[in-house]
Amino acid sequence: MRHGRRRITWKGTALVVGAVAAACTLVTYVPQDTLIVETPFVVEGAVGETLDLTYAELTVTDVRIADTVTSFSEAAAAGGTFVVVDATWRATQGATAFSGAEITDAEGRRFWPTNQADCESIVNAQPGYSWRVSYCFDVPKEALAGATVRLARGDQKEEHAGQRRDAVAVIDLGISREEADTLWEATETVTTEPPGYPVATTGGSEG
Repeated sequence: MRHGRRRITWKGTALVVGAVAAACTLVTYVPQDTLIVETPFVVEGAVGETLDLTYAELTVTDVRIADTVTSFSEAAAAGGTFVVVDATWRATQGATAFSGAEITDAEGRRFWPTNQADCESIVNAQPGYSWRVSYCFDVPKEALAGATVRLARGDQKEEHAGQRRDAVAVIDLGISREEADTLWEATETVTTEPPGYPVATTGGSEG
């Protein structure tokens, strides 16, 4: 394996890369042509774009890829590679728990986040305040190209039962097949931070 650092910049957002070869936790497989009754309202976007989900505003601020994630008290090694998705939620209607988080690859396979090393799977936010969070997904090499991240207040469950008739965000991570090969060949460690107010805000208020 070649060691080194490579970056892919997309709208000013860097992907810091890394990988190790091993097995990953695959949650389930959902065929792309499966039709679901009472499907969610999907709001599509890109990294760096703020999406309006009616009940909240969501911005995926950064995407980083690493073979290891660390926090103040813990380190976790990926079975494949970690896709670390940094996001900011801002609840707009009331106190909200954002329980839905998953990565879907080009084949429709779904991967759920780990709770290790200050990575989160459920986020609680008060209205009118921005709340920063990092999601960490352990995925295999073949899941990188064409991957999207799906974030919502309803939990994912099977066939997204907890998100029916509700808005969900689907963000393209912007990774091509050629880029996926490059990302897989480097190693990197990402240090995560516990959820909190974005650094740019004072006291967390959005004014």
